Amino acid sequence: MVDAVFHHPGVHQTYFFGGRRYARIEFQPGGSEEKITYGPATIADHWPSLHSIDFGTVDAILPVENTKDEGYYFFGSRFARIKLVPSSNDDKVLDGPWVITQKLGSLREAGFDTVDAVLPVPGKSGEAYIFRGVNYVRININQDKIVYGPAKLTDQWPGLTKAKFDSVDAAFPEPGSSNGVSYFFKGDKYVKLKVVAGAPDSIVWGPKPIKDYWKTLEWV
Repeated sequence: MVDAVFHHPGVHQTYFFGGRRYARIEFQPGGSEEKITYGPATIADHWPSLHSIDFGTVDAILPVENTKDEGYYFFGSRFARIKLVPSSNDDKVLDGPWVITQKLGSLREAGFDTVDAVLPVPGKSGEAYIFRGVNYVRININQDKIVYGPAKLTDQWPGLTKAKFDSVDAAFPEPGSSNGVSYFFKGDKYVKLKVVAGAPDSIVWGPKPIKDYWKTLEWV
């Protein structure tokens, strides 16, 4: 199962987390070319930042806007801001960790004390979709306020519902895409959706089994 994903635009590679392991992967969206450039390897042995704050796994990662290598990493009831340095063990905690419900009043108000997946809202500065179980909420993380929700995915995400995704394990925007196309993972499947703020989502491709179309993810 894919738990979390972080794309690093500086090196054009993507970090996939599953359980207590991760791998760095290079792939071409919409193409068949893909390769593992590092891993799979254990998080504890190669992420000193995560190890230092007792994050044994990663539940979700929200990229920090206007940065290439920073993200908010969620694990259980906590999250931290972490800077990633590719091809080294020099990643570091920039701030945190915090308890989600103590740091983000918007998620406390939504009743989200843990996070399953996150996705930046296309075209909306500072906004993110936060997924937990069968529900989601749209927040402005900079202003720490709810923009919409919480609501059930089956009520507001027709694309996900058509793909039979009633919850989300991980999500991330398609690298290089500016039109809202994003990948969503649940269990052993994934789907590509076009996500438009304030409008229904729609399926671009899939759903498909991960093992048949992501050979570099056979380890998850």
